[in-house]
Amino acid sequence: MKELKNPIINVETLLNVLEGLHTAIYLVDQNGCMVYVNEAAEKLEHFKREDTLGKNLDDVYQLTNFQRGLDSPTLDCLKNDVIHKDENLEWYSGDGIAVNALTSSVPLINNGKKIGVISTAEDIPSLRERLYKLGTAKRKTSYRLQNKMLKNGTNYVFDDIVGQSEAIKSTITIAKRYAEKRAPIMIYGETGTGKEMFAQSIHNASPYLAGPFVPINCAAIPENLLESMLFGTVKGAFTGAVDSVGLFEKAENGTIFLDEINSMPIILQAKILRALQEKEIRRIGDDKTRKINCRIISATNKLPTDAIRDGELREDLFYRLSTGIIWLPALRERENDLRPLMDYFIDKANADFQMNIEDVTPSFYRLINDYYWPGNIRELANTIESAINLTADGEHFLDVQHLPSYLKSHFATELSRLPNAAQIFSVREQDNRGKLPTIDFHNDINTMVDEYEKSLIELALAGARGNLTKCGEKLGISRQALTVKVKKYNVNIDKFKR
Repeated sequence: MKELKNPIINVETLLNVLEGLHTAIYLVDQNGCMVYVNEAAEKLEHFKREDTLGKNLDDVYQLTNFQRGLDSPTLDCLKNDVIHKDENLEWYSGDGIAVNALTSSVPLINNGKKIGVISTAEDIPSLRERLYKLGTAKRKTSYRLQNKMLKNGTNYVFDDIVGQSEAIKSTITIAKRYAEKRAPIMIYGETGTGKEMFAQSIHNASPYLAGPFVPINCAAIPENLLESMLFGTVKGAFTGAVDSVGLFEKAENGTIFLDEINSMPIILQAKILRALQEKEIRRIGDDKTRKINCRIISATNKLPTDAIRDGELREDLFYRLSTGIIWLPALRERENDLRPLMDYFIDKANADFQMNIEDVTPSFYRLINDYYWPGNIRELANTIESAINLTADGEHFLDVQHLPSYLKSHFATELSRLPNAAQIFSVREQDNRGKLPTIDFHNDINTMVDEYEKSLIELALAGARGNLTKCGEKLGISRQALTVKVKKYNVNIDKFKR
């Protein structure tokens, strides 16, 4: 290095820098004697530096001649000019505690002459934790940046949807196609399948991207307030009424999202239908109409045909709103998506709560993989967050004891319900003389085999919560073969889904 005129860096400054590092630093002279160790080295080695300075490495670490050649990269670098970089080394500290560190040793050169060796060591457990915290910090930053970038009232785009199953990939493809159009869209999916996430993603992939995204849950607003919130009011329309802008107007050049639209009063649905047809609204108490320009995305967690049948959804409104209809698959129908979703929620919870959960145990995963997830992705997210909150300091894996109490009770109940062979067949002992039990033959053998097979299928369906794919896996047959047998035995799958 060239000498600097009026240098600002001196020995004292360099030593202050070394003292502030997390990395353990050791300086050894040409004779193999310790001439400097920093504070990080003291902590790693569990010794006091004054007890080591001036001593030979052989004495500090009590190295034998054999160990000198194999276990001391510092001496190997000093004697044999071998540079060691990023080697995982294990040794015993001054008080006999095992140390596992990432080490490096390189020569110290002055005027072309080797004057010693500088060695570094980074504690592996500490390094792993620091790297993990750095990763979670980056994830938190990415969440914040995302919220800053989307200034239209949304948090999600299609790239945020986690999953690689054919079911979810097909749904995303369809949603992207509809997003490019300007027609109304209806989303159907069970509770917790991510309907608003899809609605926001559609908005952000649509010509309405620059406009606002205005959501409203029709089931959460009292009937007497819902109309005024949607259409607005004028002063004097009723006691306490003031001039206010409704959500349709606030969504100008953007998207209004009507969640759980089947909960909206039928009379109000008629006004929504008129607004769609005429592209105009009238504030409550007003005598003039106002033009609107926004896309309507609606959603329901009930089959639209069932909602129409039950008088909850006007049929003519359904046809107007469902120019494009998107069916969101339930979590149990998204084969192989459980694991990536679980990993995502663990990472997110780690970032949000400054935790350090690395993974789940096989037992934990086996149980959640067998669960039916009636609450779908929302229930999975809440389960992971709840489990993480139940971990103690120093725990890095989610285990069965961290599950929410209602899931523990569920699994305990299911285990107690498993029938044994005597429940499948009518089995009785003939006597106490060691004879084999006999089966109560009440039908011909073909009928009995069919009954036995049907019982096994129903048992597996109960354990799989009506999921045909998982049921087939339990029985060792394909989904197609299972479907044929379900039809053959007229098995009602819906009762197992409940």
